[in-house]
Amino acid sequence: MRILLIVLAAFVALAGFGCEGRNVTDATITAKVKSKLASSAETSALNINVDTNAGVVTLTGTAQTQAEKAEAEQLARNTEGVTRVVNNITVVPSATGEGSGQTGMAASDITILSKIKTRYVSEGIIGTNVDVSNGVVTLRGEVENAQEKARAESIARSIDDVKSVNNMLVIKK
Repeated sequence: MRILLIVLAAFVALAGFGCEGRNVTDATITAKVKSKLASSAETSALNINVDTNAGVVTLTGTAQTQAEKAEAEQLARNTEGVTRVVNNITVVPSATGEGSGQTGMAASDITILSKIKTRYVSEGIIGTNVDVSNGVVTLRGEVENAQEKARAESIARSIDDVKSVNNMLVIKK
């Protein structure tokens, strides 16, 4: 009987150990990929959207170069829990040279946006659209209740370099 208990305990421990790598949620994967995109000097987290379903990451949006598109895909592939990457990013070179004179300001706004979205994903706040311009955050969209609206604003205000928050979130009826 004692041997049976020891064998059973060992089996349970090994089964749990083998599943450890598969416990990464889709929301966590999305947050990690967005964070990597935001921290990379070669990709724009503002222009690339990340969706994850059952470990499959789908990238959409635009990139200015093929190299940026490839880098985004590589960052996603090298993220824990990702089983496959579908890269639907469209390469659209900037004909106007947009962003070249505002890189410092845009980089700060990208960092703010990434931090807010990462926190929203990790805390289950969905249905929000976040815009950042010169450190001013604007929240739009629909949330479930007044507590979620207040929490979304509180998270945005807690991020470094945020100057102010315009909370235009609407509570679903």
